Amino acid sequence: MKRFLIPAFMLCSLTFSSCATVFCGTKAQVTFESNVSEATLTIDGRKHKNVTFPYTTDVERGFDETIVKAEAEGYETTMVYVDKVLNPVSIINLNDVLGWAIDVATGAVTKPEYKVYEIELMKLKPIEE
Repeated sequence: MKRFLIPAFMLCSLTFSSCATVFCGTKAQVTFESNVSEATLTIDGRKHKNVTFPYTTDVERGFDETIVKAEAEGYETTMVYVDKVLNPVSIINLNDVLGWAIDVATGAVTKPEYKVYEIELMKLKPIEE
């Protein structure tokens, strides 16, 4: 019986190594909604021009928060921070140290806290003379 269990356990361990990287990838989809119909979003330094809402895009997984800057004509610039939390799929690695290392290195061990973010843009106040 032991002859069967040890190789089976090792095979499962190798098969499921870095599960979050394999099953979830290194990017996650996030949707942004807003009170304006069109805006320019800058997500981690990359501009997305003439975005219409709702807007779904990929954001990098990893330990750093994703910074989203929203700009629209006649509105104040608004910043939204996409925080990251533990990706439960990475727990499948259990005691597979190699799998955990791969998931941590690729950032797949985290995911965005929410799938949908609301961007509330405030109208610019008119200049009074």
